[in-house]
Amino acid sequence: MLTLELIALAIVMSFIVVRARFGEQPRRFLWRLAILVVASWVVEDSVISAYHFYAYNPDWSLFVHHVPLAVVLIWPIVIHSGWELARSLLAPRAAEPGHMRRVVTLGGLLVLADASLIEPIAVSSKLWWWNEPGLFEVPPIGILGWAYYAAVCMIVFEWVERRSAASRMEWIAIVVAPAVTHLALLGSWWGLFRWINHPLDPWPFVVVAWVLALGLAARSLMVSARRRVRLRDILSRVPAAAFFFALLAMDDRATTALVAYALAFAPPYLSLLNVASGSRAIEGTAGGEAP
Repeated sequence: MLTLELIALAIVMSFIVVRARFGEQPRRFLWRLAILVVASWVVEDSVISAYHFYAYNPDWSLFVHHVPLAVVLIWPIVIHSGWELARSLLAPRAAEPGHMRRVVTLGGLLVLADASLIEPIAVSSKLWWWNEPGLFEVPPIGILGWAYYAAVCMIVFEWVERRSAASRMEWIAIVVAPAVTHLALLGSWWGLFRWINHPLDPWPFVVVAWVLALGLAARSLMVSARRRVRLRDILSRVPAAAFFFALLAMDDRATTALVAYALAFAPPYLSLLNVASGSRAIEGTAGGEAP
């Protein structure tokens, strides 16, 4: 487990160094990331304490109460990179009404996709486990929880950014995001998920995942979405994705369905690669300046 933790920490540090070096507003980026670290720990630790739906493998080396330190650090880069990717993809429509809503929706969906990939692989690899059934032993509400939380953080960041408010105002995410996430989880559980809480056959979801993946990739190629995305925004997400795919490759418990499901997440991201844009895509902006 220690080796996995060190690799995870290396991924976090590489993201921070590259983003701070090549991205805009490095101090504000580091401030936002610090907020996400604290807020992520608050929301996850409080969720575990309140609902006891899942627990981490005790073999993790360093915990902050109920949550391993490596996990506290890695989720913020998933969320921040998802937000920046959403802003890049939607940059041409930045002047249109409802842009903030579109950014938050797309950013939340990107984190939802990330959680949909990460959770089953991590559970199969015994990094943590859920006490409720679902898809690949992961209840759907467990995946939705991260999307709820990420969307609220993005709303706070977008609100501060659009009103040119002082960056210190972003600290309110530490209070607002956990509170809203708990309300959303309770509403979702009592309104829907407790009534459909049972194991799910994975193969229909594998088919749906591939249909969605190929459809999104085709749409991305048709509208040349890769021209709007900096290569940096895509490559910054590669190490974390590679980490979980490596976990999957080393997992002798992984089923054929899980492998087929995980591979479906690759085509949309591959369709966004624009290697020909070179260093301009890494250092420059595409359709507008990111925060």
